[in-house]
Amino acid sequence: MLPAKEQDPSLPQKRTRKTRFICVADTHNLSPYQGGFKVPKGDVLIHAGDMTKQGTYGELKKTVGWINKLLEDGVVERAIIIAGNHDLTLDPPFYASHGHNWHTQNPQDPETCLSLFSKDSLHPAVTFLSHASEHIILTSPTGPKTHFNVFGSPYTPIHITKVNDLCEGSRWAFQYAAHPSEESEDMWKGIPLDTDILVTHGPPYSHLDGYPVSATSVSTGKLANTQLGCESLRKTCWRVRPKLHVFGHIHEGRGCRRVMWRDGKHVTGMEEACACCHLEVEDGERISVGGEGESLSIGTTEMAERISSVTHDHAQMEWIDPGAVDERINGKMSSVDVTRRTRMFGGFGLRDGETLMVNAAIVKGKWPYGGVNKAVVVDLDLEVWGEDYT
Repeated sequence: MLPAKEQDPSLPQKRTRKTRFICVADTHNLSPYQGGFKVPKGDVLIHAGDMTKQGTYGELKKTVGWINKLLEDGVVERAIIIAGNHDLTLDPPFYASHGHNWHTQNPQDPETCLSLFSKDSLHPAVTFLSHASEHIILTSPTGPKTHFNVFGSPYTPIHITKVNDLCEGSRWAFQYAAHPSEESEDMWKGIPLDTDILVTHGPPYSHLDGYPVSATSVSTGKLANTQLGCESLRKTCWRVRPKLHVFGHIHEGRGCRRVMWRDGKHVTGMEEACACCHLEVEDGERISVGGEGESLSIGTTEMAERISSVTHDHAQMEWIDPGAVDERINGKMSSVDVTRRTRMFGGFGLRDGETLMVNAAIVKGKWPYGGVNKAVVVDLDLEVWGEDYT
């Protein structure tokens, strides 16, 4: 199987220009206009789901309000948003079956909630995607005038949570049977091969989906329980190879990873040839683990204890986040530059067939949450529209 986007070197290359994406996810009712987090100026805002805590009309209206205002204020030219498992009412079939477990005192009307995301309610520059594609053209005279294909989906593998003492457990919205299952495989088959930007609420398996390493137990030979992403989505990423994949859902996985895929001709095991990554350090000192001849920075002592006696299945290198290291450098964002002019990730830009993966969770940790991350700002070379080959 050949890569989805293999380029013919004999063809002339199209002109590209730097485009800045402001990536967030899991804002859970926080607003940049109420001091929840900061949204720096850029070209495109991407919100990868979980706009709310329980998807009530009031919560959703608040989110739509601040996204619309960002566009009105000229902070970004376009916005791309998807729902997440917490945005319960935006999944009407789910809400009809399970909504009563969540909104016992104040039932919501999914149709009314969904109306907030109609073209009449949203700013004209907002694109709301629910497992669908769109071709985005940036037309601002002061912008990069680039274009790209985006696919957005709110779906994640099934997870059941106990709501209260009267309810043994309830599903979340937009969920499917976890891998291995036919439903899992079918979920991601329809992503077009020409997708440049992939936005899903959940992560692919082993990429920013839990603790910062993909680990196998030495004693049992089985995968340690540190990753919570979808294996079917990971395989689809290898097939489609988007330039940028933005997600959230697993707050602990917040960070950035550049993936260099194998060629598809001699694949054994993992399809990744190499993955260069960074994960936010929480409380504690950064440490390294590994066997003889290997050393891998994995974050806090607590993380190390959870994955003791493990080996690692593919190479990783660390990205130092300027937004986390020094407030004087970039106090309001975590910057990732993968343009051709970058010095990040070894000094060269994102190449054809590679994917920059970003877990852009704003809220830290699990409920009741433990702080706020910065937005992840990605500078990416994209094709300029309406211009001849150079």
